[in-house]
Order: sequence, then structure tokens, then C-alpha cells
Amino acid sequence: MSDIMDLSEFLASEGQPERFVDTTAEFTINNDDEALWAMRRLAQAQRRIDEVKRQAQVELDRINAWVAANTSTHGREVDFFDLALSEYLVRVRENDADGRKSLDFPDGTVTSRITPSKVTVLDAEAFLAWAEANGHSEWVRVKREADVATLKKVVDFDGDAVRDPITGAVIAGLQHTEGGISVSVKVAD
Repeated sequence: MSDIMDLSEFLASEGQPERFVDTTAEFTINNDDEALWAMRRLAQAQRRIDEVKRQAQVELDRINAWVAANTSTHGREVDFFDLALSEYLVRVRENDADGRKSLDFPDGTVTSRITPSKVTVLDAEAFLAWAEANGHSEWVRVKREADVATLKKVVDFDGDAVRDPITGAVIAGLQHTEGGISVSVKVAD
């Protein structure tokens, strides 16, 4: 019997899956044989998770196909009437005798507002070069930030404090966090 509960079985059941591993119990690996056994269990559990995700993706794909098939016609209708109502409101707004800025109906509201002009930077490098060449440096914002890579190379650490290597003064706004060992566990495919 498979350890993996089929998605349809899970959805049909009323409660939680019956099998759980007690991850609160103390467990320590003492040698390579135990580590091999633990890695094998980890790989099995990961494969179960991957299979559940695969099953779920199959169902999600089916649901998404159903949604697409059943909304495409209505989507075109929504687009058509959205455009028609928008065009109508613009004509009403521009009509000097009417001039309403919104339409309020029992099934919904159509509103309008004047949007300000805006500038979009299409090519930042070209604009920056142009602004510099034409004397418009005030049109350019310079972002200032700490150079952490350089700081790590030159400052001194004293507990949580970061000190200036020349004066020994604590540098305001900086904190030292001790490094450690980073461990990564990867299950082979």
C-alpha cells in the first residue's frame, strides 16, 4: 500500500491524513550509518511531498483549463461593455449640458477622473547622459547608501559594536553580527 494519499482521497476524507511523524521527539544522529538512514528518510519524505505537489498541479491545471474555457466568452463580453460604458461616460462628461463625471446604476458604477500628465523614463542611461551634457544635474537623483562590502573589510568589531579602525570610536548606525556555520541539506534527484 502506498504511503501517498491520493488527492481525491484526501479531499473526500473528513479529517487529517492518519500518518504523522512525531517531529517533537528527541533524536540525535551519532554516526554515519544513522546519518545515512536519516538522509534516506528525508529523501523518501521529500519524494512524497513532490508527488503530492505533482498531483495538486495536475488538478490545478484541470481547474485552470475549466476556468479559461468558461470565462473566455464572458471575458470578451466584459471587455466590450466596459469599453462601451467608458466611451459613453466620456461623451456625457464632455457634454456641456450634462457634464456628469460618473454614472451610478443598481448593477454598478462608471467613474471618471482627470489624470495628470506624467513622464516615463524609457532609457535611463540615455537620459542621464543627456541631463549631464545639457547642465540639468538637478533633474538627477543620486542614491546614497552604505558600502557594506567595503565596511566589512576596514572596520573593527567589538562585540556588537563596530569601531573606526583609526580612532577606535564606535560608529553610529552600525551593528556587528557574528558569523557562524551555514548548513544546507539537499536531497539528490
